[in-house]
Order: sequence, then C-alpha cells, then structure tokens
Amino acid sequence: MSHALTQTMPITLISKADYDKYISRWITLLNEDDGKGDMRDYFYKGSFKLSAVHFDVSAIEYLVSSEATATIKARFCITRDDEGEELFNIILFGTDKNEGITTAFFLGTPYAQELGDGVPNGQLPTNLGELWLQKWAVNDDFISRERFRNIFGYLQGYNFPLEDFIDAAFLYKCSGLSVSLALHELYRPNVTDVNAPTFTFNLVLQGILADGENAPARIGNPDGLYDISAPSPPY
Repeated sequence: MSHALTQTMPITLISKADYDKYISRWITLLNEDDGKGDMRDYFYKGSFKLSAVHFDVSAIEYLVSSEATATIKARFCITRDDEGEELFNIILFGTDKNEGITTAFFLGTPYAQELGDGVPNGQLPTNLGELWLQKWAVNDDFISRERFRNIFGYLQGYNFPLEDFIDAAFLYKCSGLSVSLALHELYRPNVTDVNAPTFTFNLVLQGILADGENAPARIGNPDGLYDISAPSPPY
C-alpha cells in the first residue's frame, strides 16, 4: 500500500488526501444498501476476527509530544493490506482545545491472532473491560445487523483525552499501543423488553508490554481501561 509520506521508522504517516480517502470509504460502506450491508468481510483476516489495531509506541510518543495537543482522535477507516484485501483500520491524530489539528495522521496496523504469535503481552483490564472485549470477540451479529451506529448516526470514531494515551502507553514499559475493539451492551431510553438490548461499538486502549516486562495482575486505576471517550458524532 502506497502513501504520500514514507519513512523507515516503525510508524506509518499518511497525507490529508489519504486520510480523506480512507475515512470516506468507511462511511460509504456503512451507507450501502440503505445501511443494510454486511460488514463482516472488513473485520476478518482469513478466518480470524480482528481484535485490535496496533500502533508502535514511537507513534504515540510523537502524538503526545506535539504542542498544544489536548485530544487524540481515533477515526475509523478502510485500508488495503499487503495482499490488497480491504480491512477496518484506525487513524490517530491530535487536536488542540479549539479543534485545530496539531499532529500528523498516524495509520495503524489491523491485528488478528493469525498475524502474530498469539495475543501480545498487554496490560490486563478490569473485569468490566474483559466483558466488553469478550462481547466483541463472540458477537458477529453486531457486524452484520446492528452496525456501527449510535443515536446520533453512524460512528466515525472516538475522541480521547491526551492523558489516556500517555497513561496507556507509558505507565508501564510498553512497545506499542493496542486500540482494542469492544462492545458495550445497554438499554436505550423507553425500552421495556429485557430481551432487546442494544450493542454499541467502542474502543479500549491497552499498552502492549515490552519484552521481559510483567503485566500487572489488574490495572489498579478503575479508569485504567482508557475507555471513557466521546463518540463522533456528535463530538
């Protein structure tokens, strides 16, 4: 896959034109067939379901080091892998308190277990976080039926406070950051049928620990899942 910007470091920077193209593809797919299309093909690598999008820790260092950055935005997109297969992906960039862009655009690497040697050694979430991650792992109906929608429209991504990325990637010695895919299960206002929950797509930030580092038994801070983010839309 070619990009307007290239480098030898373990990060991938893309141009604004590529950013627009990749996120536009995501929105187009969501709206095909009046929003009834099946998205499963974009969340599988072979027979394995995508569980996360990974970023090298150096990419996170550059993001959080940029002047005036207050928010890190994760935007959903569709890119092609080395075999030309279209896959879900995530672009990260920073903004200031006035929504001005303060960083380059960083493109992630979609992750499924078959792409590596098992699950990376990462920070273990709380019990609640494990439930969210597990719901994504086992629920295929969401991708084909409920889709990536909240009460404001189709999801384009999430916004995180800068401190969440600093803590997730640098609280322990990490080699990267896993932006893990998760589902929240909830009841919308005025729902009275307990058999009619709603699922919403979400993201959980988890540091990928460097070789030789031991994962804590649990993240001590209850906010350590770094999942309290603002959806776009409306933000």
